[in-house]
Amino acid sequence: MITSRNTVLDSIALGYEPVWNRARELAAVRLGVRAVHPESIDAAHLMQALGDDWPESAPVLMLSIDSPRLLQQALDCAPVHNTWLEVPGSQFEHTETLARLHAAARRGHKLLRRTELTAVRGEKFAPADARNLLRLGAESVPAGLIGQLVEGVLTQTLVRQCLDDAGAWGVLGWPDADVLHTHRHQPLNYDAAVIKQILMAIGDEDCSVEHLERLVRQDPVLVYRILLLVNSAAFGGRHEIGSLRHALMMLGFRELGRWLAEQLPHSEPDRDLHPVRYAMVMRSRLAQHLLATGAEDNLRGEVYTTAVLAQLDRLLHQPLNDLLTRLPLSGRVFDAVLRHDGPYHPLLDVARAQGEPGQLHRLPAVCQRHDFSLEHANRALIRMLATSRDHASARVERLA
Repeated sequence: MITSRNTVLDSIALGYEPVWNRARELAAVRLGVRAVHPESIDAAHLMQALGDDWPESAPVLMLSIDSPRLLQQALDCAPVHNTWLEVPGSQFEHTETLARLHAAARRGHKLLRRTELTAVRGEKFAPADARNLLRLGAESVPAGLIGQLVEGVLTQTLVRQCLDDAGAWGVLGWPDADVLHTHRHQPLNYDAAVIKQILMAIGDEDCSVEHLERLVRQDPVLVYRILLLVNSAAFGGRHEIGSLRHALMMLGFRELGRWLAEQLPHSEPDRDLHPVRYAMVMRSRLAQHLLATGAEDNLRGEVYTTAVLAQLDRLLHQPLNDLLTRLPLSGRVFDAVLRHDGPYHPLLDVARAQGEPGQLHRLPAVCQRHDFSLEHANRALIRMLATSRDHASARVERLA
């Protein structure tokens, strides 16, 4: 990443929106790029800042650049590994702009044509070897979406039609509200896939507490209920434990494995819930990355837990005040989640602004209100996305 002062990352606002594939896993991220100071931006430096050392395991970056001038400069630059450029569908309809897109494709750029589904009906191949990002309207989902991306999917029924029936490569965004509405009559239970991952890790002699914590954190409900467990009378209740890592150390591998095996039959079978949960994980990790570099592990862990708990009412259908007062959390956590105040509130507020589609114009003001530079917020987002599909390697630091 660029490390000099007054970089391009001072002059743009970055926001993200996940793309989910047929397995309901993170396949790509649409990275919104809003030019705050257009005169200070050079596309070559922008591409370098976003693409330098981008890990092979990281999700594809779909760059959605709001400035036509900057987009054209990016098309003229050398391509960046694992990155696509989103191009308005209108540019594929005119001879001059289409010729530029063909030249960009020959240069190695992967293009993403954003257009209406109705505009490509009957089309066998997209020009310039582009992949399509298709906006759904009132029309029914066609049978052939293989290799394409879809947006504007507002219901669970439609998302299943696009991914499972029509074979779409991915869906931009997720119908969280509709998926959660089907589970409105009872609190959500655990993610079965996460529990199975943890049980496998516990059987590995080289598994570390850090790796175990990373796995547990994938399920916000599991985080909350482990904290409840270790603070319950059934577990002794001798010590107040507000840290997930401390809770795992108190439980130990054997007790955790035994308890998880008991929970597995009660886990949630609906795989459409995974994108809902993991979007919460991504936002929590972003809040954690917004901490100053070099922050202690305990502090980072508390910020992550704060951000997870701030979204828990959506999964458990209870007021946050009722959920949190059952745990011995620090005043910093209560201030951020319930009072929208204190040292952690700015981290949650900036992370929320970067993860709200269509609200990227708000980010500069939110950063200014909390005394964050745009560069700091943008770098935190890039770091989070670069490791969003990575798991800590298992190191020899076993629990008792």
